[in-house]
Amino acid sequence: MHQPKIKSFVLASAALTTSFFSINTSTNAQDFNINWKGAPEISSADGNFKMKIRGRIFTDWGTLSDNNGKFADRTELRQARIGVEGVMAKDINYKFEVDFALGGVETKDAFIEWALDPVSVMAGQFKVPVSFEEMNSTRHTLFIERSTFTDAFEFGRQIGLTANVDKNDITFIGGVFQGDFDNGNANQGRVYAARGTYAKRFDGGLIHVGGSAFKRENDEGDLEKRYRQRPPLHLSPNRYIDTGIINAESDTFMGLELVGILGPFNAQAEWGWMTTNAPDGGGQDATFNGGYASVSYFLTGETRGYKKGMIDQAQVKNPVFAGGSGAWQIAARYDVTDLNDLEAGINGGKQTTYQSGVNWHLNNFVRIQANYSISDIDGGLNDGQRINTYGVRFQTHW
Repeated sequence: MHQPKIKSFVLASAALTTSFFSINTSTNAQDFNINWKGAPEISSADGNFKMKIRGRIFTDWGTLSDNNGKFADRTELRQARIGVEGVMAKDINYKFEVDFALGGVETKDAFIEWALDPVSVMAGQFKVPVSFEEMNSTRHTLFIERSTFTDAFEFGRQIGLTANVDKNDITFIGGVFQGDFDNGNANQGRVYAARGTYAKRFDGGLIHVGGSAFKRENDEGDLEKRYRQRPPLHLSPNRYIDTGIINAESDTFMGLELVGILGPFNAQAEWGWMTTNAPDGGGQDATFNGGYASVSYFLTGETRGYKKGMIDQAQVKNPVFAGGSGAWQIAARYDVTDLNDLEAGINGGKQTTYQSGVNWHLNNFVRIQANYSISDIDGGLNDGQRINTYGVRFQTHW
């Protein structure tokens, strides 16, 4: 069923590779450089053209239980991505990546970016700019899963056009999005989104503040919204909080974020509000909210990386392959997603989670994560449930 998509990916990769090497047919082999950045990066001698194969593999195991006993003991290949990224003609960046995990083939990022310091313009499919937790890559998240409100409110990728600013630790992304690779509807709703951040650096660390907002329209003729969420482990077959179908023609999100990095210590928090916009004469607006507060500490002295308003790769001081212990990090998080709005007649339930984790970075590209969580449900069809989760992830990326 997925053969056409696989074939398209292979053909696109081959075409990109061919175009890279045919830029100047008179170029000699010595005019190219090869660097190792987790994978080979090939570049022209003047640096105006670059290409790197990128990818990741995440393998998860987890067990879950609730008031009725154990209900899941499972594994899954959570992510299996392959793609290319690079530079075309000095100031045009590109990225194309697909995921073969979870029983299908899904296009993730596929965009070009015209980079004009400090402004750039992006076009293609990529993340709608919302939330510190959502914008950070899963390669660098503290826990196996992001905070639960990001999935409950359906953050993700769409096809869009944005203007971006990055200067003096101030970032801004704003633009319009419409549809994605899997949305073939004739009349697609638009998303208008923006996110801004500022980081104040000081000796040994930084403080980051930011905020984001979007207005998301339904596709034409669609007057429904629904929000729901699992406990913080994707392996769970059950969603314990669920608004059910809500009459709405669009929804609006607003969120705030605060992050501190001081040497090996990191603290971060976010809170967001999602409001459904009911059609004229078709119901009542409803508001839900969610967020988290987390702390982490590198026992081995590393620090979390930070770049362009997002977390970047931590640099492991003593990697295992060099005879060291790797980097050891401990973390804790308090997480809430509240899908109750009793004034609007919606009792979807509130999920409160207490979570702990240990991350072992064998080197800059290999990590093992172990998480434990307890989630309590208040309201909704699963009122009074307590869910326990244990999860382990084996991860590599390049």
